[in-house]
Amino acid sequence: MTRRPPSAIAAGACLLLLTTAGCATAQQGGPADGTLTYALGDEPQEFNPALIDEHLDPVTEMVFRGLTAHDADNEIVPALAESWEVADDGRTYTFALREGVTWHDGAAFTAADVVFTIEAVRDGGFATSNKFADVDDVRAEGDHTVVVELSDPAPALLDTLSNGILPEHLLADTGIDDPAFGEHPVGTGPFRLDTWRHGEYASLSAFPDYYGGPPGLSGITITYVPDAAARLMRLQNGEVDAAALEPQQAGEVQGGDRIRLEVSPTADYRGIMFNMSADHCWSDAHCDDPAPRRAMNHAIDRDAVIDGVLHGYGSPALGPLDQSPFGTDTAGYSFDPGRVEEIMTEGGYRRNGDGVWAKDGEPVAFDLTTFAEDGVRAAMVEVLATQLRDQGFDVTADPRPRDSVDWASLDTFLVGWGTPYDPDGSLYGPFHSSEALAEGGSNYGSYADDAVDDALDRGRGTGDPEARAAAYADFQEAIAENPPYVFVSYLEAVNAVPAGLTGLRQRTLAHHGYGFFWNAEEWSYRG
Repeated sequence: MTRRPPSAIAAGACLLLLTTAGCATAQQGGPADGTLTYALGDEPQEFNPALIDEHLDPVTEMVFRGLTAHDADNEIVPALAESWEVADDGRTYTFALREGVTWHDGAAFTAADVVFTIEAVRDGGFATSNKFADVDDVRAEGDHTVVVELSDPAPALLDTLSNGILPEHLLADTGIDDPAFGEHPVGTGPFRLDTWRHGEYASLSAFPDYYGGPPGLSGITITYVPDAAARLMRLQNGEVDAAALEPQQAGEVQGGDRIRLEVSPTADYRGIMFNMSADHCWSDAHCDDPAPRRAMNHAIDRDAVIDGVLHGYGSPALGPLDQSPFGTDTAGYSFDPGRVEEIMTEGGYRRNGDGVWAKDGEPVAFDLTTFAEDGVRAAMVEVLATQLRDQGFDVTADPRPRDSVDWASLDTFLVGWGTPYDPDGSLYGPFHSSEALAEGGSNYGSYADDAVDDALDRGRGTGDPEARAAAYADFQEAIAENPPYVFVSYLEAVNAVPAGLTGLRQRTLAHHGYGFFWNAEEWSYRG
């Protein structure tokens, strides 16, 4: 994909200088004491990687380490495991663990912790338990070797094991979902949590015994500021050193030498999800007909959304794998009113007296909902509703407060999804029929397609790269024929950081731009 930056940003540029008012304060931290204070909108309910199904918040990401990790290219690399071997049948993994690793409380990390974590997640009945559903047996062979035996090949296992390992000595009696541990976590990562004040901040200090060496910063504080305007104000006033910004805010702070922008690509896409459940389909008359959904993928002007709402910080979304090595441009979506006319006419639709596409007297009409608190999504649904109405679809923008959203009764919803890691993690949940909302899964639209299910099962069940590529190509072809979403755009993550902060390395980030702190142990201030 080609990034379409605003005119003030050279194509491909990642760093911009910003002007901000105010000066550093003692509360802020900075080069003088080697700390960083970062303002973020989302605060998790707990810091426990075993209970997180979608993405890791910065605190959890820095406190814990998994057997594996991801490098700048999102490739799997060693972490707590120095190396591993996979049997020819893809069902047995043998991990050689790093020696000399300690937990933040000084206890030794051993193979028993790995066995405990995998078994506890698999058998715990949590939303994340399916990650280890194929694990038949896991055992320690001494303190530094772990063997995992699977019922079926699971190529996403190495990706799954990048999530943090938990300490057996602290959780064996209470269980891994111990609320006290979620508030006072103990990990093996480069930073340890000192203080968490709900609704305010989480303060971390460098862990000097980190196996990768002491971090370059002495501490990092994550300040929780849900309102984007307030985050910008705190940045401008010098109350925080760094902040996550919304796209339109970047232009307000360009030009000086105290702060710079870091713009990162993400695998985080936005799309209009249709409710396909039998109880409340988005349109009783047109629910099973893919023609309107196919046509709507040609009815939106993605470039206009990126320019007008994202201020250039994004790229057109053609499907859920655009940022994956498995991505193909099977759908070939583009803004094409002629193609809309062709698809709808061939499908037996005609415009009624109001100019709305209808079939058998039933117009194509629905409400488009999203979280009202999300300024970018709320602006996006207004633009998308207007564009779709212009092309003959009766769409009403309907942002709602997060706590009033009932997934089961929505017509459509502007969702955010995506991962830069193994595709199984971002596809099986939202698109496989077995993961339907009524079954407790994350297929919130209750989408079901036999060809999609077959492709996802094949992609999940083999470690052969060519076979997986074929499976995910078939998946993309199937969703082009029967679209679950109108795919809109991928977002770029915009972060403001101190100009003197060094060591940041760019990579494609996850949902909501999480993963920005992936190599925080390498950060430091320019001497």
